[in-house]
Amino acid sequence: MSNTCTNKDTPALGEATPPSALQRVEDVIVGLLGLLAVLVCLYNVILRNTSSSHAITASDEIQVYLIIWAVFLSLGVITAQGRHIKADIVLNYLSPGLKHKAFLFTYVLGLLFSMLMSYLGVQITMEAYEFGDVSSTSLRFPLWIYTAALPVGMSLMSLRYLLLLFRCLRTPAGQEMQS
Repeated sequence: MSNTCTNKDTPALGEATPPSALQRVEDVIVGLLGLLAVLVCLYNVILRNTSSSHAITASDEIQVYLIIWAVFLSLGVITAQGRHIKADIVLNYLSPGLKHKAFLFTYVLGLLFSMLMSYLGVQITMEAYEFGDVSSTSLRFPLWIYTAALPVGMSLMSLRYLLLLFRCLRTPAGQEMQS
């Protein structure tokens, strides 16, 4: 499959790429968070059926926090791999020059959106921290840790959009990777 915004040294968007060091770190962290959520669930199910007095009362809350962090941390990898929802059917009918412009537009728009969400996420996180917001359960978990997933994930997404944008700008319009 050929694609614009690539060169002979980089695979086309959507094609498998060797994982970068950042992607490997993200994959490990996301995997560990998911595994930890499953283990908390399993531990709690076993304890509820054997010794309900030792069950974790806030296990559902812990699982939600772990999954939210895993989802937001995966945004950068999803962006780097071109796995976000996109209108491929439209792109397939564009000339290489227009396809290049469409990718540039998409990357700029994605970068602006993710930067705005990062900024707003920092505002929300700082507010939760300053007000001392905690969860309403017995865990009384500081909500700034929970809300920090948004700016962290969106910052990773911004970084990936920035890298994609630079790659696209370095590639002349119409130049495609030959499959």
